[in-house]
Amino acid sequence: MTSTLIIKRKTNKWYAVFVFEIKPRQETPQAIVSFDVNENTIAVAKVDLPSTVDKVADWNRQYLTPELYTIRTDFGRLARRYEAIRNTIIERLKPHFALPNGKYIDITNSREYKKFVRRLREDNRKLGRVRQIANELTKVPTLIITEELGKAPQQSMINEIKRSETRHRVSQIPFKTIEKLIEDKALERGSRMFKVSSHRNSKVRPEHFMMMRKTDDWHILQCPLGHYVNRDYASILNMLWKATPEGWIKGVWWNMRKKMD
Repeated sequence: MTSTLIIKRKTNKWYAVFVFEIKPRQETPQAIVSFDVNENTIAVAKVDLPSTVDKVADWNRQYLTPELYTIRTDFGRLARRYEAIRNTIIERLKPHFALPNGKYIDITNSREYKKFVRRLREDNRKLGRVRQIANELTKVPTLIITEELGKAPQQSMINEIKRSETRHRVSQIPFKTIEKLIEDKALERGSRMFKVSSHRNSKVRPEHFMMMRKTDDWHILQCPLGHYVNRDYASILNMLWKATPEGWIKGVWWNMRKKMD
């Protein structure tokens, strides 16, 4: 169903842009997936409902084991690579924009710089990887669970980072684009997306509901029982847990009870 018609003109050519409203498909969920976006990977926890129901019915109806894996995105490495290329372009153009006092005009606003950067097709490469992620997570009708990111997730993350290079890489990760494209693709394929709170997702061990301590490795935390846990996998498992009534209750009563079995 067409809701909007936009007429645009560009380089003496007229374009008609149609905006369509997607009618959600009604499908029976085949899987439950939670995902968390990181700098170079996306951590995924998947529960295949048909096979899980059969296995659980055979041995125990209380437990299930999600499949944990990562999707390689390399957004951070891509940002580092393009930053180095842009710096090379700036150094190449500097002699043409030197002032008599030895300083330089802002090269990034020049026509020549923008022409070189346009050829890099950085946005197209990012969009291609985002589409790959959306297709991977919505192959079958799925209940998709992710964190509530807010309006500017990059800003809240880089406030705690001191290194300018790391701040730049994090700011280039397309968090909201990934979320929006997955949500649109989910509507097309009969999936649904649900958002849960991001509070303590990566700091609490999901099996024991206990706060974990930092270690020498940023990605690895240690729970009070002595176990080492990957914080990315802990985050996506806690998202699955928060989607259940039991998980909501534990979140509300956190300050009144430190350990709940």
